[in-house]
Amino acid sequence: LTDWIEDILDPVQIVSCSAHDHGYSQLWRLQAQSSQKFFWLKCHQYPGKWAGEVHALTQWTPVLGLAAPQVYGYRTDPLAVLLSEVDGEMASTLSLESEAEKRLWHAAGEYLARLHTLENDWFGAANPDGTPQGATHPDPVKFVQVSIESRLVQGIEQGLFSSAEQEFIQYGAHEWAAALAGEAPRAIHRDYSPRNWMSLPDGQLTGVIDFEHARWDVRAADLNRWWDTDFVIRPHLAEYFFDGYQGAMPDQKLWAQIQALSLLGAAGGVVWATKVGDAPFAQTNREALHRLMGEDA
Repeated sequence: LTDWIEDILDPVQIVSCSAHDHGYSQLWRLQAQSSQKFFWLKCHQYPGKWAGEVHALTQWTPVLGLAAPQVYGYRTDPLAVLLSEVDGEMASTLSLESEAEKRLWHAAGEYLARLHTLENDWFGAANPDGTPQGATHPDPVKFVQVSIESRLVQGIEQGLFSSAEQEFIQYGAHEWAAALAGEAPRAIHRDYSPRNWMSLPDGQLTGVIDFEHARWDVRAADLNRWWDTDFVIRPHLAEYFFDGYQGAMPDQKLWAQIQALSLLGAAGGVVWATKVGDAPFAQTNREALHRLMGEDA
């Protein structure tokens, strides 16, 4: 890897290294000796995640002119991507003044709206060249329902859901996912949150990182995350974000779509977090599931 990197950048120095707890990827921050600029080497464990990130960063963000890491090179053995560094700090680590916070969330909405202008004719994950990684889905309702139901089956097999939770997940998969009828497959980040927004202290959004979950999906897959996190604590952030995203808060149809994807995230989060041994995250997702159950009561 060092030889490969130095063929592209000239000699580099490793500044730091880190890895996600779930083991999806490992990261090294590098500094080129000649230019003194910083870069990131990202090594993926799963080919699908590697392919989705490469596709998004070579075919989506450059076409739209969106600020994101630039790909300097990628390879399959091992699964690696060499990326430029985006200015700023992770927004999740910053304590922003009220005006800066408003600026950031509004800009994040605008950024996502531009990303969602890219449409496709099938749902699913893409290879770097844009071809599908596997089976594709033309129907947004079935695409989401199948995903929810598969998480439900996995959870039942592991004894993770009570009978009441099972019934509610089945209900939500049927009732809320129906609102997705007619939705086009769009370019979706699928981990769009302040930890992946790079920002300056004044709230200026300098770019978005970590596209490893990117795929063609329904737009609500990028709009469901904060209702169980940031918006619970600071509901006014929703107004800032959606003003930037579409100029108004979600209508009844979009809200049902968001609920469907929130259900998928909560049920899937319980299953996934239990599998990787992250008990706190499993509990967070179970609380999100019960919040949905309470809202529908």
